[in-house]
Amino acid sequence: MRIHLWLWLSLGLGCASARALHPGQVLGADGAAIPGARITVVPRAPSWDVRTDAPVAITASGPEGRFEVASLPPGEYGLSAVTPGGVLIVGESLQVKEGQPVKPLAIREGRDTLGLLEGTVVDEAGVPVPGAKLRIIRQGMPFDDVALMEASPEGRFQVRSGGGAHSVVASAPGFSPVMQRVARTGEPVTVRLERAADETMYRAAVTWMKETGVPLKSVEAGQGLEDLAPLKQVLKDTRVVALGEATHGTREFFQLKHCLLEFLVTELGFTVFALEENFAEGLSFNEYLLEGRGDPKQLLRGSAWDTEELLSLLQWMRRYNEEPAHPKKLKFYGVDMQFSPEAVARVNAYLAKVDAAHGGHVQELLAWLALPKSGFSRLPVERQKEVAARLDLLAERFEAERARYVRQSSEAEWAVARRNVRVLRQFVGKVLQEEEELRDRAMAENLLWILEHEGPDTRAVLWAHNGHVQRGPGEWRDRPMGRHLADALGKSLYVFGMAFHKGEFLAFNMDAQPPPGRKGRVAFSVPPEPEDTLDAALAATGWPLLALDLRALPRRGPAYEWWRRSRRAHDIGFIYSDGGYPSLGQIHALALYDGLLFVERTTAARLNPR
Repeated sequence: MRIHLWLWLSLGLGCASARALHPGQVLGADGAAIPGARITVVPRAPSWDVRTDAPVAITASGPEGRFEVASLPPGEYGLSAVTPGGVLIVGESLQVKEGQPVKPLAIREGRDTLGLLEGTVVDEAGVPVPGAKLRIIRQGMPFDDVALMEASPEGRFQVRSGGGAHSVVASAPGFSPVMQRVARTGEPVTVRLERAADETMYRAAVTWMKETGVPLKSVEAGQGLEDLAPLKQVLKDTRVVALGEATHGTREFFQLKHCLLEFLVTELGFTVFALEENFAEGLSFNEYLLEGRGDPKQLLRGSAWDTEELLSLLQWMRRYNEEPAHPKKLKFYGVDMQFSPEAVARVNAYLAKVDAAHGGHVQELLAWLALPKSGFSRLPVERQKEVAARLDLLAERFEAERARYVRQSSEAEWAVARRNVRVLRQFVGKVLQEEEELRDRAMAENLLWILEHEGPDTRAVLWAHNGHVQRGPGEWRDRPMGRHLADALGKSLYVFGMAFHKGEFLAFNMDAQPPPGRKGRVAFSVPPEPEDTLDAALAATGWPLLALDLRALPRRGPAYEWWRRSRRAHDIGFIYSDGGYPSLGQIHALALYDGLLFVERTTAARLNPR
């Protein structure tokens, strides 16, 4: 049944700050009243944490579908309803302004085909948890749509909702709340709750960290690497060391990665640095490292990594390569496959060299991929699919003409040009949404190609966000890059997650109308997090800088019981908000990482001067 939820929230009751109730009514498409609908009112504010904070109001429609919500303070609110038939309806946000009457609001069901979200809430033994509290979340930017409901006595839930990505947050007395991502509607999910850890487990976990953790003296490069020496035994058999980060704009994270790269290069013979940067753009950085070609400041310009810390790292790598005593030179690679006019330019240049006639035939094809950043995404789907098919044909030609192309260039040049064709195809596949989480699979594929291209003894340092490098499924990704790499590399992959307790970081301000001086990439800060978070537990060691080998944790006892449970921890990407944005994500550190690097207090990365 198509449902309309009509809310009349003024009806002559005056300003929003009055003490009156806001009445509303739930009606069907035919105008019939819908009693028994569950109405949820939540703040539409980035600082509101859907995992833990309480909604503003929960009520139900009574006879004739009518309900009342207590007077609301000024602000923006989201309203949703779950009908007795199990349909989730989300409508326009409610604006409450001081001194102004609240206008009537109609929340109408969209035209999207409704998908079925269903599943069961169970405990760690797989036993259903009756009556668990549920938050059904339809993910959005900058605000999520949220509706509340309860699981059945058998622990089951079922609701129909419109298009888009969804998650389910479940909670019950004695258990820690958990968020479960719904990969696709129509497939039942199991939300597994964990018994909350007790004080004995917490104390044992902190004691274990103090006994086995490696306190670090500094994140500044050039201060010596002696404090990292205990990690040599930990990392001696690894081929790829992945360095995550809880934000993309923390100075100390970048500096610590610089120190670790120096350590891995000088002590363990690592020669490849791979960054969450486009593959083709990475080739220009590599030319600077190997030949001194180009200005690293210009190469960084416009990049998400345009910071003093990355510039310092590049300059150190170049100095290392200039030293005659270092016959094995450091290489720079990007593993990403986003919009890349540089990849188009390099494929065109290569074809002009080895197959000029065919290069002329494909110039129009490649031109579609060099449109301004959102241009290709706005093309008709039929044209996008045509580009995909012709890229497949170009890849086939590269294979068929390999011997001729190599004679006119070299094996290495052919391989790099062929990879540029591949990353262009990856980009088109992402635009066409050919598969879920294609970007992470593609980044893993590109890193594995780099290892093969550089030779069997190559060892690489990978730099990306925590959410990309993690070994297992996380809150927002089922198959991150690290999971693909773990399948291919096993124990020879070592993943460091990075965490912090409080401090500053750089991020793009997502506010629609930021105040003067707060537009673009600016500094934000977050306070210390609650005691039940992973970050607070790491801070309880008393060490401002810490490296922790999670592989060394005994797999029994109270410390293990604490660590094996999921915890909230800082999880911030490229964006944030002056109004505050949920900075905590639910992670299972023991399943996602092999080790942790911790900074108690952070500062914002420093942008290179323009």
